[in-house]
Amino acid sequence: MLEFPHEFARSTPAAGPLNLGLAGTPAAPAGLALFLSAPESGPVAARLSAAWGPDRAARFGWECALLVMAKALRLKGADVFVFVTPAERQAEIESQVMTRFGRFEGRFLAQRGNTPGERVNHALERLRVMGYDRQLVLGTDSPTIPLEYLQRAVDELADADGVIGPTWAGGYYLIGIRRPDVRIFRDVRWGSGLELEQTWGNLAGLGLTFRMLPRWQNVDSEDDLPFLEGQVRHADYRRLRAILDEPAAP
Repeated sequence: MLEFPHEFARSTPAAGPLNLGLAGTPAAPAGLALFLSAPESGPVAARLSAAWGPDRAARFGWECALLVMAKALRLKGADVFVFVTPAERQAEIESQVMTRFGRFEGRFLAQRGNTPGERVNHALERLRVMGYDRQLVLGTDSPTIPLEYLQRAVDELADADGVIGPTWAGGYYLIGIRRPDVRIFRDVRWGSGLELEQTWGNLAGLGLTFRMLPRWQNVDSEDDLPFLEGQVRHADYRRLRAILDEPAAP
């Protein structure tokens, strides 16, 4: 069983059931979609599998995802929903998440779309239809992202068209908007390192004003691990640190 980091073990509020129907007004102004993959197919696991082997990479990627989720659940003014992939493993992923976080009924939805842009836009639009006037999508490959950055994204959407949290690799760890529009993600070359630049160009073309959050490092490859190691040495990320310290497979 995955060990939950001490700093989040009991401070994370248990999520109660929500009405996912089209009627009604959510209690929080913002809805946040956390994109979560099955452990062995998550983005971090996929990027590290060749270097580390599938088992270690899957455990590490899942721990990264749990850390991001724990921080998201501490946000003020935001309801968190887990958008899972693959859809046929939703029940399994639900069980693993609820083992760690307790009650979380009614907050799991399947990712829909053939490209990352389609999946992000679907999640944003789904949150809008559910009644949230601020919609955000957050990935799980920036495990040490400061909670204050995520809270700033929620808060700044109160009077901005949107926010983007850029990564050093040219992508982004978060995007939040108030009016979903599939054109925001049109012709974006995912995985190219140009995602931020191309998305920003689409936003400008639509006349939308977005605010930029501070940059942060995501785990794109083994080359990103030294930065992460420096972060986890100065915080209580015990499980993540233990996996980083495992000896290389022969």
